[in-house]
Amino acid sequence: MGKKHLFKMLLSVIILVFGFSVFAQTVTQQEELNKKNQVIETESKTETENNEESRWPENFAFLVNGKIFYLNYIIQDNIPYFTIESVFNPLKQAGLDYQKISNDEYKIVIDENEFSLDLKHFLIKSTKLYVDEKEKEKPDFKPPEPIIIPVDILIKDGQVYFRYDFLVKGLPELINKVVGYDKNSGTFVVGREKPVKINFELKETEPYAILTFKCPAKIKYNLIKTDKNAYLTVNARFNIEKEKLIELESKFFKIVDVKFFGRETEINFELKEKTDKISGYFDRNFDELKIYFYSKDFYNPKVDTLNKAAVELDATKHTIKKIIIDPGHGGEDNGAVSKDGTMEKDIALQIAYKLGKELKKRGYEVVLTRYTDVYVPLKDRTGIANSNKGDLFISIHLNASYRKASGAETYILSLDGYKQVSDTIAFENREIKNSKSKDNKGKDEQSSVSFILWDMAQREYIKDSEKLGEFIQEGLNNLMGIRDRGVKQAPLVVLKGLDMPGVLVEVGFLSNPVEETKLKSEDYQNRVVNVIANSVDRYRIYYELRMKKLSDNEDEE
Repeated sequence: MGKKHLFKMLLSVIILVFGFSVFAQTVTQQEELNKKNQVIETESKTETENNEESRWPENFAFLVNGKIFYLNYIIQDNIPYFTIESVFNPLKQAGLDYQKISNDEYKIVIDENEFSLDLKHFLIKSTKLYVDEKEKEKPDFKPPEPIIIPVDILIKDGQVYFRYDFLVKGLPELINKVVGYDKNSGTFVVGREKPVKINFELKETEPYAILTFKCPAKIKYNLIKTDKNAYLTVNARFNIEKEKLIELESKFFKIVDVKFFGRETEINFELKEKTDKISGYFDRNFDELKIYFYSKDFYNPKVDTLNKAAVELDATKHTIKKIIIDPGHGGEDNGAVSKDGTMEKDIALQIAYKLGKELKKRGYEVVLTRYTDVYVPLKDRTGIANSNKGDLFISIHLNASYRKASGAETYILSLDGYKQVSDTIAFENREIKNSKSKDNKGKDEQSSVSFILWDMAQREYIKDSEKLGEFIQEGLNNLMGIRDRGVKQAPLVVLKGLDMPGVLVEVGFLSNPVEETKLKSEDYQNRVVNVIANSVDRYRIYYELRMKKLSDNEDEE
């Protein structure tokens, strides 16, 4: 074998060994790469699965009335489920209550409405929806539609869980409030958290002041008075700057502090020596919260004996307890003036005061819209009546006419407009505008007669007002020995906006010399007072019997 041939064979072996080594290394590297890819795939798959679950926060919570409550939960099929206790317990802050009836049912009560949580059929359904008794009396009343809310429920190890969706879909319908969700913090927010736009104005006179908060919607409030302070708490966060309110100062009060607690606003009033009483009223027609500050002279004059303890009425569920008496005119507004100079404002106050004392003896609570010779605008008289939460309103006036006229007239509010306005109605609707009162009715060129029809809510009082008016008119007709003039309807401003039945009584004519003499005598005033007080008693009995009949009918159903 030649050297040349031997060299070729050796070279071939070297190439073969080297090639096999490279191949083996390549296979090994590919296997390692495959293993790495498998690990990466596995890690990627695990990460994808984990990402789906990681979209939920570590903790969930409720924010109710500014307070935080943490929710107990489990994750089932990648969806959170919350225990019934951790959902419903915080909602007690929003007026919800619940009770386990059986393993298949819970009873839920909120805002006097009752619901059943049916665990068998996964439903929440209404069992009793609250309706105001006065609403039922309306001719167009329709019972509310039943409420049925589907709900996803998980029962595990005897524990009831609500699926996540229920809190943002079904719960708002149940509690009648907005429920928002902040996914970053895992917080469910019950109710709107936006500040409520509020404007305010202060109206001040010598005997009283009114602080009005103008709101975009109905709000609830609580007013507490101590010896030297008053605290107003409103269930809304006002957007008023504290500095603007604290700058507000009057002869009656000074605002010393404004605090915000979640969705609530608290205003601290420092009461000045001039202030004797305060009261609050929410005017649902204009969305205004009014706070009244009364002076001692206005509310408790030296001659006032009405605040002495009264005989208690026999309490029934539905009765008449508080009477608001409105002595017509006053202060710079003399009202009608006779030829001899007798002024309506004086006789009206005398009769109103005597009526208050008589009603007190019979067990009623009594509030007068004025106790002294002060001028109170018509709208403020309505506000005083509503803020004191009266059951009846009686406005005392005396009539006048260019023609020969006598007798009494009783008016209730007209809701259906007017074609012709009498001198009497025009005069009673007028407001004083920095001028001396006129002696004759219907001739005050500066008088402003404003007829604003009351909304449909007032219709619920019309029948009751008419019944009270009939009793009073009948009694006065018998007293005077005249024919029945009937109860008249008129768009009287002082009756507009009352949250109670109300009448305006013209007890006689000052323009009639015979009646003027009678009306000035204490004996005749006492007889008029007895007639009106007897009419209030008659109306109370009528009202209680009607309420009892309605209650009995409901029990039978």
